[in-house]
Amino acid sequence: MDFTKETPILYYKPRSSNRWSQREYLLLPAWCYRVVAPKVTSRKVNILEKAVLGMCRVGAFTAIEISEKLDIGADLAALIIKQLTDQTFIDNRGVLTQRGLEILEKETLATEDMIAGFIFQDPWTGELLPRFIERQEYIDVKFNQNGYPDLVLGTVGKPDYRQAYMPLPVENIIKTQPSPQEILQAVGKHSKALRYRENLEDWEDNQDTLTFEQVPYLKRISFVEEKPIPVWLATFVYLPENEYTTTSWNICDPFGLGDSPLLRRRLETQINKNPTFKGLQALIQKMLGQVGDTSIKLDDFIQYIHEIAVLEVESTLTLNIRRWETIFNNLVTMQRAYIEAKSLNNPKYLADKLDDVLVKAQKAIESLLQVIRETHPTDISWKVLSQNDREHNRNIFNALANQVGFCTPLPISLLDVKLGKIKSASDYGEGSLRPVLLATLLATRHNTKHPLYLAAARAPDMLERLDTLAKLRDQSSHSSSQRLELSQVLPQISTVYEFVSSMLDINSSKSTP
Repeated sequence: MDFTKETPILYYKPRSSNRWSQREYLLLPAWCYRVVAPKVTSRKVNILEKAVLGMCRVGAFTAIEISEKLDIGADLAALIIKQLTDQTFIDNRGVLTQRGLEILEKETLATEDMIAGFIFQDPWTGELLPRFIERQEYIDVKFNQNGYPDLVLGTVGKPDYRQAYMPLPVENIIKTQPSPQEILQAVGKHSKALRYRENLEDWEDNQDTLTFEQVPYLKRISFVEEKPIPVWLATFVYLPENEYTTTSWNICDPFGLGDSPLLRRRLETQINKNPTFKGLQALIQKMLGQVGDTSIKLDDFIQYIHEIAVLEVESTLTLNIRRWETIFNNLVTMQRAYIEAKSLNNPKYLADKLDDVLVKAQKAIESLLQVIRETHPTDISWKVLSQNDREHNRNIFNALANQVGFCTPLPISLLDVKLGKIKSASDYGEGSLRPVLLATLLATRHNTKHPLYLAAARAPDMLERLDTLAKLRDQSSHSSSQRLELSQVLPQISTVYEFVSSMLDINSSKSTP
């Protein structure tokens, strides 16, 4: 076995970007390669583009002037000027913009200077971490009574022993030597991360692929040792002290650059599919649950429920769901209501809370369809419908549903929505679940790339299930209706998650809420 309790641990003093209320140390497995590679600095333009920007800065604005000063063809100079204008580095008068001034100072360039150091590879995906470290910093350990290593922090005279979660066994690993291009990418991204260390979260969320035009430099990259050595990278997960934070838990970059959203996304993926990390998931939930004592304040308990709901939404739909803030917040609200419902024993209060769950579930779907409407408009799609011929309208909806791939015929309760409500949903995005859903279906008439096609491929009965959600919501609002049961509501939550996952084309753990 490559990764064991005796495998050496590297420690680069991970630090959090926020004050923490609780934290737990974590050891991440990685392949460590020692390599020699060129230094990398930032570059966004090539040599000629940079030269033209320099000419513009000193007052040479026309293609003829620039061609004469740089000894290049006027046509080439004109082409470069157009490209720089399109990239907003210069304006239509040929004057450098603020972005153009900045780009002259921040370029991506592989230099002739060579450095030796270490790169690190994820053993499950084979992807390199965007880091390049010149020294290996090992930490002393003390093995506890369970045979696992505790980190020895503190000082020699006053050691501080810290237990660290070690995800064993590390199975289904990949051991593929990275390419020179991947190594140069890692070196370049690490160099860039050092400059953006104060805003590492923003940079990691928007990091691009660096391009290196000096291809010959790739041939100078070499491995000092052909085979990697297994190591553990020490870091920690933590709960921010600020109770109003938008993230339930964070993880620090193992190399001391603050919080790492990129690492959290990778770790969250492993938690969802790798049984080894189920222990870490339990550890995080335990951290969140430590506020649950008899002396807890109501505000703290509400915050605790909220954090659990956030974690469960992220675990089900991955961190990608955070890209759609409104949908994410509605899902968290739905999940929070469901968690509260599960904790109730009084049937009277439970019925009220289950009604609340259905309201929140329907609202989550409606917000999803609003987002879809932004890229797949529904305006005036209702005009294909008849004002008076209900059967004509039913046929249109059934034909569209069948074309997309849904089970037909559709439920009568869905087909008989009044035209006025469909019109309002189509033109303004207003209305409840059924009319908004029908307006979305009408938008597929001439759009084979509509997300509903993917939803139908994954769940042909989805329109029926969404109609059931709307039906239960309608029933729960009537005092004469039979009280809802928890077993009736649970499938509706699963429907919401499945529909959101397919419409936004993001992975789902498909776990039961």
